[in-house]
Amino acid sequence: MLRPLTFVLLLVFMTLTATLAWAFTDEPGKEGSFYSPIIRVVPDKGFILINSGNGILWLKASEAAMPHIATLPVGGLIDVVVVFQGKPNPPVIKLWKLASGESTCPEFDGKQCLPPAKKK
Repeated sequence: MLRPLTFVLLLVFMTLTATLAWAFTDEPGKEGSFYSPIIRVVPDKGFILINSGNGILWLKASEAAMPHIATLPVGGLIDVVVVFQGKPNPPVIKLWKLASGESTCPEFDGKQCLPPAKKK
Protein backbone atom coordinates (compact mmCIF):
# COMPACT_ATOMS: atom_id res chain seq x y z
CA MET A 1 0.00 0.00 0.00
CA LEU A 2 2.84 2.36 0.77
CA ARG A 3 4.66 1.79 -2.52
CA PRO A 4 2.00 3.23 -4.87
CA LEU A 5 1.70 6.29 -2.63
CA THR A 6 5.48 6.73 -2.59
CA PHE A 7 5.60 6.47 -6.38
CA VAL A 8 2.83 9.07 -6.80
CA LEU A 9 4.50 11.48 -4.37
CA LEU A 10 7.84 11.04 -6.12
CA LEU A 11 6.22 11.67 -9.49
CA VAL A 12 4.49 14.83 -8.22
CA PHE A 13 7.73 16.08 -6.66
CA MET A 14 9.71 15.52 -9.87
CA THR A 15 7.05 17.25 -11.98
CA LEU A 16 6.93 20.29 -9.68
CA THR A 17 10.73 20.50 -9.57
CA ALA A 18 11.01 20.37 -13.37
CA THR A 19 8.26 22.97 -13.78
CA LEU A 20 9.84 25.34 -11.25
CA ALA A 21 13.30 24.90 -12.77
CA TRP A 22 11.95 25.81 -16.22
CA ALA A 23 10.14 28.87 -14.83
CA PHE A 24 13.22 30.21 -13.05
CA THR A 25 15.48 29.89 -16.09
CA ASP A 26 13.44 32.58 -17.82
CA GLU A 27 14.25 35.11 -15.11
CA PRO A 28 15.16 38.49 -16.71
CA GLY A 29 18.88 39.22 -16.70
CA LYS A 30 19.90 35.65 -15.96
CA GLU A 31 22.44 34.00 -18.27
CA GLY A 32 22.11 30.52 -19.69
CA SER A 33 23.98 28.42 -22.22
CA PHE A 34 22.98 25.89 -24.84
CA TYR A 35 24.95 23.44 -26.97
CA SER A 36 22.73 22.69 -29.92
CA PRO A 37 22.45 22.24 -33.66
CA ILE A 38 21.32 25.33 -35.53
CA ILE A 39 17.89 24.55 -36.98
CA ARG A 40 17.19 27.82 -38.80
CA VAL A 41 18.78 31.24 -39.31
CA VAL A 42 16.68 34.32 -40.11
CA PRO A 43 19.32 37.03 -40.63
CA ASP A 44 16.99 39.81 -41.79
CA LYS A 45 14.98 39.54 -38.54
CA GLY A 46 18.01 38.72 -36.35
CA PHE A 47 16.93 35.30 -35.05
CA ILE A 48 18.29 31.77 -34.93
CA LEU A 49 16.34 28.65 -33.98
CA ILE A 50 17.98 25.97 -31.82
CA ASN A 51 16.97 22.88 -29.84
CA SER A 52 17.18 23.71 -26.13
CA GLY A 53 16.65 20.19 -24.80
CA ASN A 54 13.14 21.14 -23.64
CA GLY A 55 12.04 22.02 -27.16
CA ILE A 56 12.93 24.49 -29.83
CA LEU A 57 13.95 28.00 -28.86
CA TRP A 58 14.25 31.22 -30.84
CA LEU A 59 17.26 33.33 -29.92
CA LYS A 60 17.47 37.03 -30.78
CA ALA A 61 20.78 38.48 -31.93
CA SER A 62 22.19 41.44 -30.03
CA GLU A 63 22.96 44.60 -32.01
CA ALA A 64 26.63 43.59 -32.22
CA ALA A 65 25.81 40.02 -33.32
CA MET A 66 23.20 41.00 -35.91
CA PRO A 67 25.58 41.40 -38.90
CA HIS A 68 27.27 38.06 -38.20
CA ILE A 69 24.39 35.59 -37.76
CA ALA A 70 23.97 35.23 -41.52
CA THR A 71 27.31 33.40 -41.56
CA LEU A 72 26.11 30.66 -39.19
CA PRO A 73 25.51 27.33 -40.95
CA VAL A 74 22.19 25.52 -40.58
CA GLY A 75 22.98 22.11 -39.07
CA GLY A 76 26.19 23.32 -37.44
CA LEU A 77 26.68 22.78 -33.71
CA ILE A 78 26.85 25.96 -31.67
CA ASP A 79 27.75 26.63 -28.06
CA VAL A 80 25.83 29.81 -27.28
CA VAL A 81 25.46 31.95 -24.15
CA VAL A 82 22.26 33.97 -23.86
CA VAL A 83 20.71 36.52 -21.51
CA PHE A 84 17.08 35.82 -20.66
CA GLN A 85 14.69 38.77 -21.04
CA GLY A 86 11.64 37.29 -19.34
CA LYS A 87 8.48 36.04 -20.99
CA PRO A 88 7.32 36.63 -23.72
CA ASN A 89 10.63 38.06 -25.02
CA PRO A 90 13.20 35.68 -26.55
CA PRO A 91 16.66 35.29 -24.99
CA VAL A 92 19.34 37.58 -26.47
CA ILE A 93 22.59 36.08 -27.76
CA LYS A 94 25.59 37.21 -25.72
CA LEU A 95 28.35 35.12 -27.34
CA TRP A 96 28.88 31.93 -29.31
CA LYS A 97 31.46 29.42 -30.43
CA LEU A 98 30.78 27.23 -33.42
CA ALA A 99 31.69 23.60 -32.68
CA SER A 100 31.07 22.25 -36.18
CA GLY A 101 30.33 23.72 -39.56
CA GLU A 102 32.04 26.35 -41.68
CA SER A 103 31.62 30.06 -41.00
CA THR A 104 33.55 33.28 -41.40
CA CYS A 105 32.54 34.03 -37.79
CA PRO A 106 33.10 30.80 -35.84
CA GLU A 107 33.49 32.65 -32.55
CA PHE A 108 31.72 35.80 -31.37
CA ASP A 109 32.86 37.35 -28.08
CA GLY A 110 29.93 39.71 -27.57
CA LYS A 111 31.48 42.61 -29.45
CA GLN A 112 33.16 41.21 -32.55
CA CYS A 113 33.98 38.06 -34.46
CA LEU A 114 37.23 36.38 -33.64
CA PRO A 115 39.17 35.07 -36.64
CA PRO A 116 39.05 31.34 -37.33
CA ALA A 117 41.85 29.39 -35.68
CA LYS A 118 44.57 28.45 -38.12
CA LYS A 119 44.75 24.75 -38.84
CA LYS A 120 48.07 23.02 -38.27
